[in-house]
Amino acid sequence: MKKALLLILILSFCLCLFACGDEGDVPDGMFLASYTESMDYKLFAPEGWVVAQASPTATQVYASNSDRTNVLVNQWNVTEATKTVEDWWENEYWPQVHDAGAIKDAKLEKKGGSAATLGGVKARKYVYTGSVGDATFMYEVYACVTKGSIYVIHVTYMEDGDPNSDEATFSTVESRKTEIDAIIGNFKFN
Repeated sequence: MKKALLLILILSFCLCLFACGDEGDVPDGMFLASYTESMDYKLFAPEGWVVAQASPTATQVYASNSDRTNVLVNQWNVTEATKTVEDWWENEYWPQVHDAGAIKDAKLEKKGGSAATLGGVKARKYVYTGSVGDATFMYEVYACVTKGSIYVIHVTYMEDGDPNSDEATFSTVESRKTEIDAIIGNFKFN
């Protein structure tokens, strides 16, 4: 009986240590938003943000009910046509967004995107604007290829300016910059 009790105490202690070790990975002011059972990445979100989806296929968080700035992480298998981020962008993503009309009036800020990093892996960042229905959005897409998959972090900002103006404004880009930078900067692969 004493041996069984001792074994239970040791097992409980080990489980506590294991759980505490996981907590130590969470950056200050953030929480783990991704579904850790099957994901091979960790997405941390600022405290106060809301988890919209945390499943084995995707993770999505948004700022608040009044500010729908959101971050969506997806993972796809690399295919013959998508061995690099550039291939994926040119052969898969941009044709669906721009050519197929999923987003009206899609305008890319810089062809080829810009250099970025995700979880210590070389990545690309693409920025574009476009409309869905009557709403205009600004998108930042971070993508990298590693571990036989393409990982994509998709940041969406909603236009907040005068709907009667020809000038689209996205004030949340600046007001949420520190939080988005923290989300991207703390993204990790397991």
